[in-house]
Amino acid sequence: MLHLRASKIAVLLPLFLSPVLAKDANLVGCDEVSCPKEGPYDRCTVEDNTFLGVGLSNIANLPSELEGFSLVKGVNVSQGLAGKDNDKPTRPFKSVYYLATPENTRTSEFPGCAVIFNNPPDKKFKGPELRGDTNATDTRAATGTCTDVLEQTCIDTITERARKVVQDSNSNVCENLEEELKKDSFNGCDGFGGQGTSLGDFTIKSFGDLDLMKNSSDCWPVQEKSDQLMQISEVNSHANYSASALIQEAYKITPILTVFIGGNDTLVDRASSQMTCLKVVTTEDPSDDDDSSDNSAVALNKGWLAVTIPAFVGSFLAL
Repeated sequence: MLHLRASKIAVLLPLFLSPVLAKDANLVGCDEVSCPKEGPYDRCTVEDNTFLGVGLSNIANLPSELEGFSLVKGVNVSQGLAGKDNDKPTRPFKSVYYLATPENTRTSEFPGCAVIFNNPPDKKFKGPELRGDTNATDTRAATGTCTDVLEQTCIDTITERARKVVQDSNSNVCENLEEELKKDSFNGCDGFGGQGTSLGDFTIKSFGDLDLMKNSSDCWPVQEKSDQLMQISEVNSHANYSASALIQEAYKITPILTVFIGGNDTLVDRASSQMTCLKVVTTEDPSDDDDSSDNSAVALNKGWLAVTIPAFVGSFLAL
């Protein structure tokens, strides 16, 4: 018979009673969600948007009732053009963000807000070493969690103040949250993305206004293929046509704050807030591309971007 001391039971009991999942975020890319490929290159189309890749992460530390909720980011890049103005910031990038939920989950069951912070943190995820160069890492394949690029005190300050807004608001929670996040007083958040202790530019969206996507292509960027996908926001930006600008913009890290409002007729009984960091994660196998040894240019095909390995080995990757 198994015997447990009272001290051990006291330690284990909260694990069974806690309503919050002690589950870490896990940022993955196309390889893990079976995106189709063109040669070695990722391609994912969701309705009218075709992405050079995606980044997907579960939302850490959710109430148990929201288990299975995750966030997805895809980036669409326009075709590179040859010309004298290539050094100007005129190349459009479109980043699209989604909330993935278990099948048949209704938005009325989880009122709340999502906040997309558009300025990337100063720090970067560490990528794997490039083959043949131990001093360089692959920015495209880099992955991590918010604690790798943000101070824990900053994350705690933002999430705690977000929860307080929910608790103090009788209505208009997302509007009140927007006002709170515009304040320039977030301790520990130097390097978050804004100037000083501000949070920089951000986009906020109510979960009640999300658009349900149709699974009408050969790419459904979720780990549970029965999950539904709801679009949170599209964010447009511009950069020049250089390879370094492409890497910096297409593979930048985006912190996302999620706030869930508890109450009657909802999945959770009290407010909660979480910070998740997304980026596109791309891992390529050049052996799948017959022409990779001869191709050292940035190419586009059918609206999606393909970047060859030899080109990145030179100057396209962050050191």
